[in-house]
Amino acid sequence: MRSTPLFALLRRRGVQPGPARQAGVTMAEFAIVSPFALMFVMGIVQIGLMYTAKAVVNEGAFLAARAGAVQNAQKDKMTDVMVKALVPFYQDTTQTNDVLRVGTAWAKAKADTLCVPFVQCYLTIDVLNPTPAAFDDFGVTSSAMQNHTYIPNDNLEYRPHNVKGPSSGLSIQDANALRIKVTYGYELKVPLMATIVKAVMCGVDVGVGAFDHGTMPIAGTASDCLNYYSKGRVPIVSYATVQMQTPAWKDG
Repeated sequence: MRSTPLFALLRRRGVQPGPARQAGVTMAEFAIVSPFALMFVMGIVQIGLMYTAKAVVNEGAFLAARAGAVQNAQKDKMTDVMVKALVPFYQDTTQTNDVLRVGTAWAKAKADTLCVPFVQCYLTIDVLNPTPAAFDDFGVTSSAMQNHTYIPNDNLEYRPHNVKGPSSGLSIQDANALRIKVTYGYELKVPLMATIVKAVMCGVDVGVGAFDHGTMPIAGTASDCLNYYSKGRVPIVSYATVQMQTPAWKDG
């Protein structure tokens, strides 16, 4: 069979066409594509872990709200329950002693979620309802409640539903609904994901610092970049609403 002009030209120049050259092209393609494919797979794994983490935080938020409903909506009581719900994130699965494993995980969770101003604050619980305006409308101060200002919780079914507070616009039944917002800074577990997420959410710091290059966040807020993304964490937010079973106390 006669050789094509291209093959003949390659042979005259000492280049042997065939499987060897194809293998070289394949290796070059693999070297280019494999990092992106690897990051894609790692990203899928991290998203799966975050989906599981979201479920844990959701359950913890509900448990914290239930604790607040029976303990006068006190934030410290809800925080204690929320920390216990986060224990699965801190367990050492190589530890075979169940008591030691859970106890150590609880201690780590408590230390990690301890809020230190200007240093770290990876767990926050905000009480969205009752609002300060609701306490202004319905709040009562009594020595029976240790001199706390509280919203009455008794006989709600017999109290008028159409009477709205002038400040809050809520009925006393609505004021007795406890709604909380939980924000937890979940630590990214998969290698390289913390760097990638930080770059995507906060930008890449390049250029001359005097010109403020790379200091403005791309997708996340400045506070989220400072508190979470720059520290290899992602804020997971969950809400929970339950009916108060005890009178809600006003903070302070």
